[in-house]
Amino acid sequence: MKQPSLTIDLKFRNRTRLLRLILLVSLLCIIARMLYFEGFQAKAYLADAEKTWTFTEQLPAIRGTIYDRNGNKLAYTSIAYIVRADLTMMKDARKHPGNMPYAGDPQAYAEKLSPLLNVPVDELYKKLTTPNQVGVDLSQTPVNDTVKAKIDALNLPGIFYGQAQTRVYPNNTLAAHVLGYVDTSGNGQYGIEQEYDKQLSGTPGTDTYLKDAHGNPLPFTKQQLVAAKNGNDVYLTLDETIQTYVEQALDEVVKQYNPDNASVIVADPKSGQILAMGNRPTYDPNHYGDESAQTALNNNRAVNASFEPGSTFKLVPLTGALQENKINLDDTFKSGYIMVSGQRINDWWTPGWGQITFRKAVNVSSNVGFVIIGQKLGQDLMDKYMHEFGYGQPTGIDLPGEADSLLFPLNNITKLQLATESFGQGLAVTPIQQVSAVTAIANGGNVMKPFLMQKIVNPDTHQVVTTNQPVVRSKLTVDPTVLQTVRSIMEDDITNDESPTKPGYLPGYHIAGKTGTAQYPDPTTGLYYEKRYITSFIGFAPAQNPQLEIYVTVQNPRNAGDNQFGNVVATPAAREIFSKALPYIGIQPDNSDSSQTTGSQPPSTDQTKYVQAPNLVGATTADAKSQVQKAGASLQLIGSTGSITAQFPSPSVSVQSSQSIICIAGNGQEADGSIIMPDLTGLSLKDTANLLNKLGIIFQPAGEGFVAGQSILKGTKIQPGSSVQVTFK
Repeated sequence: MKQPSLTIDLKFRNRTRLLRLILLVSLLCIIARMLYFEGFQAKAYLADAEKTWTFTEQLPAIRGTIYDRNGNKLAYTSIAYIVRADLTMMKDARKHPGNMPYAGDPQAYAEKLSPLLNVPVDELYKKLTTPNQVGVDLSQTPVNDTVKAKIDALNLPGIFYGQAQTRVYPNNTLAAHVLGYVDTSGNGQYGIEQEYDKQLSGTPGTDTYLKDAHGNPLPFTKQQLVAAKNGNDVYLTLDETIQTYVEQALDEVVKQYNPDNASVIVADPKSGQILAMGNRPTYDPNHYGDESAQTALNNNRAVNASFEPGSTFKLVPLTGALQENKINLDDTFKSGYIMVSGQRINDWWTPGWGQITFRKAVNVSSNVGFVIIGQKLGQDLMDKYMHEFGYGQPTGIDLPGEADSLLFPLNNITKLQLATESFGQGLAVTPIQQVSAVTAIANGGNVMKPFLMQKIVNPDTHQVVTTNQPVVRSKLTVDPTVLQTVRSIMEDDITNDESPTKPGYLPGYHIAGKTGTAQYPDPTTGLYYEKRYITSFIGFAPAQNPQLEIYVTVQNPRNAGDNQFGNVVATPAAREIFSKALPYIGIQPDNSDSSQTTGSQPPSTDQTKYVQAPNLVGATTADAKSQVQKAGASLQLIGSTGSITAQFPSPSVSVQSSQSIICIAGNGQEADGSIIMPDLTGLSLKDTANLLNKLGIIFQPAGEGFVAGQSILKGTKIQPGSSVQVTFK
């Protein structure tokens, strides 16, 4: 009867043994697993845990400062603030506004912050109502202390700040293309900021520590701090004062002529140091993102634009021909035009000047004369001197984006191409290449590499990290006496300029210069524009011991009308810079030269009064009479109807009060189609040629200088196509 009980007990014991076995195996597995983790995975899990506990904060390096040669700050880094909004706090503020009815109101916040952040109201409102987000940045552009104080004064709950750095350009547009800018990521873009970004940016540091669940540093734990290495300071060769003179001159060019663009470079021709460089249009690197800045951004035309240089290039074949004894300056040739490979090449003044010397060819910038010079020199020697002057390769200036020159290939050049090349047409060079080439004429034969970085300095130790030294790109195989002759010819070009205004002349200063006027092609057709020119001037002073070299180029000076000449447009800007910069660097005028004329006036032995010609183009005849009377001059009006279409001399030119300003109304004709002959007395050859050409009168010049007589008396009624002989003295 007891058998069933024994059976049940046996089953129970078996089950207990099985359970103990399962528990034992499970315990062994747990122990094995623990041993595995402890022995083999401990480091990995500890590292993961430490990642949770450890926080590494990046410590930004302060970007280096950019100085001019005299230690004036051109760009520096300042602490700024990123404006942010906590949307949760704003939501709480709306629930408990207190005494602020607009507390937490996105629309009110957007309206109040918009003018301070320069962000549209709609854009701010969208950010302030972003769904499923706690914090938002209201602007990518940091604000300074002044703006932060204004925001704080609004007392807006939920608005807070993140600290940032901002790049400050204290002179706004001054040297903008040279300096470049720093983008929102802290990277240097264009200009010096990009060229020396590695040296300026420095190396960020780190701060590593253990934190609790709330992100607070744990006490009594080790903190690992790696200090940031601030960026080095860069000192430039630029002179802030001379740069200011350049900016002022460019502004005046834009105001007077409304060109497509304009550029100016000022250099030390002995070392290659760039003392100033400016362009128009320009921009403010503090606000490089503005729409108005985009046309000028990253567009330093002084370095990255190539174009036909025109007559400023004539210095190259002139130097080569003199060195090779291919010409004598007193030899003569017939000016006007020359035929090359069946093509007619004209002088800018198509009738020419008759039989003239090569010396005269330089003074009047005769294309025919330089075609002959180029033919005598030959292509092999022309190519030799072009490369000795540094054309055919970039200058190596320490700025990004430098363009190169475009030259005819030596092996395939035609006779016609050699001819046009001789007077600066058909090839393309950059302004900085022109400056580098002419340093050789100025300093006696060394083509200098232009540069902007003077030295790099550690801001903490004040130790000089590196410096820039003058580098000779190439040497001219030219006798020093030849270069002295070229300098003298260039000085004579300024001193004996036949223009009544003598636009390049400064009393007491010996300036050497050469002007240029070149057509440029329409990019859509490839053909030259009819009435669009690039006017230029390149020169240096003092002529026989140059300290300053200036290059000015102005493209399509619209308000110049038919006077788009380098002598009219570009030279006065260079003279203005010379007049300020030469005394500034300590070069005083030569008193022995004091008997000569003042800067913008023709030679005179009396105390003649001069007045400045107003801009009359576009004015009515009545308004023109009023403006001329107010200026203290007299007016000659040619034509009976219409507004003023042209004037001679050009606006802003100084004229004797006794000399009339001649204006053409409409087409210059009377109601019956006739023309009333004007009094040409005192006009230069160039102005006389332009005036008579515009009226359709055939011009027969005789002599040099300024108009002293005319074969048809003033007031005589003549017909278009009539011929007049004009005597110059």
